[in-house]
Amino acid sequence: MRFLFTAFLIIALAGLAACASSTPTPPPPQPTAAPAVQKPTQPPAAGMVTSTPEPPPTQTPQGGEIPTMVALNAPTNTPPAQTPIPVAPVPTDSPYVGVFSGILPAADAIARVVTLDLAVDGTANMTTQFIGKGAPIIESGTWTEIKDLANVVLSVEGSAPQDNRLTWRLEDNKLTTVLFDKEQYGEGMTLQRVGTGIKNQAEYQGVTFSFDTSLAKTAQGSTQPAVPADQNAPALGGGAPENIRFLFDNAQTQDYFDPHLPQVYVYPVAGLKALDPSVAKNVDDLQKIINDKAVPEGQKIPIFPVMPANQVLHAQTRFFDFVNGSGVSFITYYSQAANPISSADIFYTFQGITLDGEWYVAVYWNVATPALPDNAQAASQALPANVTAEQYEKYLADIVTVLNSLPPAAFVPNLTLLDNMVQSINAAPTLNASAPTPAPTVASNSAAPQNAQMLSAAYNGSSFNFSSALAQSAQGYTIPAVPVDTNAPGLGGGAPENTAFGFNGEKITADVSPFQPAVRVYPTAGIQALDPMVAKQVDELKTLLSAKPATVEQNIPVFPIFNAAQVMHPQVKYMNFKNGQGVRFVTYYAQDVSPLTNDGLFYTFQGLTNDGKYYVTVFWNLRTDALPNSYQDAKIQDYNAFAKQYEQYLKDTVNKMNGLPPEAFTPNLTLLDEMAESVSTPQ
Repeated sequence: MRFLFTAFLIIALAGLAACASSTPTPPPPQPTAAPAVQKPTQPPAAGMVTSTPEPPPTQTPQGGEIPTMVALNAPTNTPPAQTPIPVAPVPTDSPYVGVFSGILPAADAIARVVTLDLAVDGTANMTTQFIGKGAPIIESGTWTEIKDLANVVLSVEGSAPQDNRLTWRLEDNKLTTVLFDKEQYGEGMTLQRVGTGIKNQAEYQGVTFSFDTSLAKTAQGSTQPAVPADQNAPALGGGAPENIRFLFDNAQTQDYFDPHLPQVYVYPVAGLKALDPSVAKNVDDLQKIINDKAVPEGQKIPIFPVMPANQVLHAQTRFFDFVNGSGVSFITYYSQAANPISSADIFYTFQGITLDGEWYVAVYWNVATPALPDNAQAASQALPANVTAEQYEKYLADIVTVLNSLPPAAFVPNLTLLDNMVQSINAAPTLNASAPTPAPTVASNSAAPQNAQMLSAAYNGSSFNFSSALAQSAQGYTIPAVPVDTNAPGLGGGAPENTAFGFNGEKITADVSPFQPAVRVYPTAGIQALDPMVAKQVDELKTLLSAKPATVEQNIPVFPIFNAAQVMHPQVKYMNFKNGQGVRFVTYYAQDVSPLTNDGLFYTFQGLTNDGKYYVTVFWNLRTDALPNSYQDAKIQDYNAFAKQYEQYLKDTVNKMNGLPPEAFTPNLTLLDEMAESVSTPQ
């Protein structure tokens, strides 16, 4: 477990100075022109299309002979025949007309993406993109259909002449090479038609669009009732005006918004703007981005529904029109911490507005690409154990560069199919355009709004209750043990096997981020066995809970041990939970002298069961109007002067924080306390 301190959060990366230097990663080597394709030394990434060697056929499936084709550099003394140019367009009903693509193995790259376009006018274009290896190789030429085979002659690569000949057979929308240069293409290639060419029509309450059956078989439209915004809950508590939603293939939704689930939404713009001032600003910002057809550097692209996390990156940004409006599609990733990024984390979205300004269109779809590691464990290998802010910023920039270099076919599904679906949307529904009136809050000692519900979570013998004002769901996981690396700061992420609860479907890993809402239950003996330093922390927590001093001068013990300094710990409160006791406080960790900001503030509870068998932790990111949101918002004019009076600055800030009521924080500290007090561990 490593500590991802405030400088690692995306919105502060540009302003915070890192404490450790990094060694720049050299740029990836550029591919040589048309390199020979060999068997990969490692298995291809999941979802990649691999080719199967086939003996060259001598006849077509109908019994006709395959015409003689001489491949460039083929072992023969006969010079290549002159490139045949079609004398007339191929038949318009030829099954070979279309675009075919595949993600194939490569000898010296993650993979190669091959796209072959066989046009009805007899022209052929083949693009080969070696992932992470620079510009694509573009070949062009002609093709003809002879005896149920497609003979392709690529006579130009870039602007240089060549003679590259391939013969293809089409079966079940799969295009497979049957004659080709083995030195260049190894065992050959198999490409899949981009889409089936069969379109289904979706229609509901004035909203229509079409989609290729390779994306989904069916679509189901429904009217979603209005939900009042709750400013005290993450993502406005799921607030939204009445809207139309399409799901696909009878998918079931979760009790939280999942951007990886294929969905199409149509919202009334007036209802969105009336929902919350921040949403109104997002709509205006999106409209400006669409009008300008450009995203200012460093700016996030607004989306709705609101996500309870930060937009870490956006790539593959494309502006285009749909039937009665315009918008922008892109690949993105959201997180509350500076985590490694895997293919499973990204998703496609389109955000658009109709020409009359009346309707807001949002589309979400799960996508994957071999350009990113398959999972979080594989992705973590791309980051140093104690990544600095500068290293993480470069890591993100490199990912964006790679993603932007990819053709649509490097993603599954092909981005062209998703863009085509979006372009067909006609959004003119009849809906209530107003926003629902926010429900009044309870005029009592309860911190939860009146419409909040009490939810429960239970897993592996541990349980607790929480308000829907905090989250819409909780999921339990068993986190495997991580051995201690004594050579790494923060004990190299060591931890015993433990039970962890995440919220709203967000993935929980062995790495602990204090900015990711989570409840964890560890075996105390396992923690103490990690390292004498950790065992000492546990003893210090026992002493603190026994004495319960009103003022705590020294650092309050926290597990895991973070690779940074505990700068402050105001709002100290001792509490009992179902079968133990603990201490909660608001805190901030840093490795440098910098202003205290919301993007590094968090709540934690550290507790022990009465029998001493279990150690309980709660972490939750916080915000308060008493602090600036980021380093930039702090507006430090003279850093040297600020550093000289830093100790007094800390004292003043702690005094200010201690004077705040629980409701001055978001979320309300009372809601977090009630959740911590309800924790029950295995007996």
